[in-house]
Formats: sequence, C-alpha cells, structure tokens
Amino acid sequence: MSFTSEQLEGFAKKHGVILDTVSPLDFEERKHLLENLVHQTDVPFPIARDRATSYVEHSLQPFGVGTLSNETIDLGAFQNHQDYNSLTFEDHLSWACLINDQKENKELYACTEYLVGEDTFPINGSVIPDYHMLNARLYQQTGWQLATVSTIIPSSLFFHCHRYKFFPVTTFMRPLGTDYLEEPDIGHDLAGHIATFTIPQIAEVMNNHGLAHERISSNMEKELLHVQDENQAAVLKQEAEELLLYAGRIYWYTVEFGLVMQNDRLSAFGAGILSSPSETPYSIESTEATRILIDPSSDRDLLRLATTDYSINEYQKTYFVMRDFKSLSSLTPERIIDVVTEAKYLPHLGWRDILDSDHVISRGTDSMPPDEKYEMLANVPSSPSHSTTA
Repeated sequence: MSFTSEQLEGFAKKHGVILDTVSPLDFEERKHLLENLVHQTDVPFPIARDRATSYVEHSLQPFGVGTLSNETIDLGAFQNHQDYNSLTFEDHLSWACLINDQKENKELYACTEYLVGEDTFPINGSVIPDYHMLNARLYQQTGWQLATVSTIIPSSLFFHCHRYKFFPVTTFMRPLGTDYLEEPDIGHDLAGHIATFTIPQIAEVMNNHGLAHERISSNMEKELLHVQDENQAAVLKQEAEELLLYAGRIYWYTVEFGLVMQNDRLSAFGAGILSSPSETPYSIESTEATRILIDPSSDRDLLRLATTDYSINEYQKTYFVMRDFKSLSSLTPERIIDVVTEAKYLPHLGWRDILDSDHVISRGTDSMPPDEKYEMLANVPSSPSHSTTA
C-alpha cells in the first residue's frame, strides 16, 4: 500500500527517524565504496585481486549469490536477486524505523559480542544495505556469503546453504508499522542474524548444523538404495525427517532464540529475539516466560533442546540460557547426529513444559510440569460427541 506524506512523517516521528536521512546512495557512490572495500587486506579473509575486480564489475547487476569464494550454491526455484534500485522509500523507512526501535533495546539486552558484530557491518543505517556491499564485508570478516532467496525455503535447502557457508537472505521488508513476522524478512535476516556471524562459535555451529543435516540425508539416501519395499522406504524417510526435526530444535533454541549469561545478568544473542524490538525485552524480563540454564556440552541438556517443541506464531514460552559461548563448540556434526538419534527414544515436551531436573533461572507463569499437564488432561470431561449411551 502507498502512504501519504503526512502518514510517512507520522511513522518517522513515532520511531524517532529523520525523514531526510532515509536517502540511499546512487549506484556510482555505492560502486566507489565497494571498490575501496573489496581491496582491503587487513581483514581475516582478504578477497583475491582478480575476484575483487570481477565482483565490482558485476555490481551493476542485481545481487544473487556471493562469488568471492571457491564455493557456490544452487538455490533452484528459490533463486532470487536484490535489485537495489527497486526498493521503495517505504521499504527504506520501514528498515530505518526497525533499526531505531531495536537500537535502545539491543544496547540494553544484547550480549557484548553481538553489539561488536553490529558495528562491524553496514546494518545500522537508515537505508537497507546493498547486498553487494554487505556480502563483501561478511566474507572479509567471516568467510560466509549471502544467497538471495525468494521466500521461505525448505529446511533442507536452508541447511544445505549453511553447509557451504552461505546464508539465505530475503528481499522483502516488513510493512511499515509491523513488528513481528512469522516469515523472515530483510529485518530478521540482516538486523537479526548478520551480527551473530562475528561470534565464532555461532558461525561454527551454523556450519556444523549444515554438515549434520547433509550426513543425515546422505545416510538415508544410501539406505534407500538397498530398499525395494515402498513401506520400508517411507519409514526410512520418516526417520530421517524426525532426526532433522530434532536437530532443528537445537538450532532454534540456540542460534535463533538463545540467551547467555554475561556479568551475572541475562543477555540475548538469538537472531529471532533481536530482530523483534518487543520480544527483545520480553525474553529477558517477562514473567510469562521460563528461563532454563543449560550447558550445550552436556548430552542431557542438549537432549532437552532436541526433545522440546517450539512455537513460531507467538513469543517463546521457554528460553534456554548458556553460561558462555565456549560450550557451543562442542556441537560438532557428529555430536548433533548422536544426540538427535538418541532423542527419538525419549519423551518429547511442549514449549511450556518444565521438568524437576531443569536448572530454572526463572519460572514463567505459563509453565507447567508434565505430570500436572497430564493430570489436567485426564480430568477433562469427555466431549458429548464421544460419549456412549446404553
């Protein structure tokens, strides 16, 4: 939808944005900055001179998939491009409003490493970043690159990208006035995730999840080669899907919605938390949510994540808190596979459930021990439609 100038002014004022600052650079200005950027050598991953030259030459074209490493990725039908010049003023203003709304909350609630990451990348301005520029900076600092997608992609493709150190990013920005979206947008992908790549353990565990997903799928394909019966093949596929589901829960409760202790206080690092201006303070302060301390290097705690379901259409009811980031390095592909394989033999929990064995930091008003839940369900009167008569 289009807005009147008065409405745009109202949005800007509400979110503390100065409209005159919402003005993207033209192509020549962006190209000049890109030329200076790609030839930097005092970075962890310098760009080869020939690749840098070719990269700048192709910057006139819409950005699709990064080309700065020896790897590439096939996105198939989900391949998309960022045509920077097609972004509207409303898109940029929506970004500026989100960034301004996030700024104060992130300074209060985000972990130190995340804030350092935000200063590393061009994601704090009043206009949406040009993916050519952001991709180059991301590669130089972390060895990862962007892969532009058209919509939500299957989890198999999402983690396939992680396997080769590509991060899928969308090209649409949430409408003005929108805080929370179920579907990832530029605000989530960039203003949520990008800063986490400078936390080495987070980038490592994302890559390890990609490797684990690939091995689970590869093992299934090998077993299917020796199966003739369709029912048996269906069972193998279902078992693999279950393992991937459990691995996805570990990813969800760490990379997307993780908390960490810093200086004896809770801090957020999960991209799903920090891309939502309102869930950020909720995750730390709300009395509705439960917060449980975990050690990812403990199989018991990692199984707690793998066996706990989550919600995608409301704020989380349970957050898991790590003492530090070091323990995340224990999440090797082999260990992820071992844990999710064991998880299929254990009872699974809802996102409000709380166990006697949990190290509870704060118990939320929405939490419920499983035995209490089962007792409540057992005492629910039968529906008339299911009753019997003599």
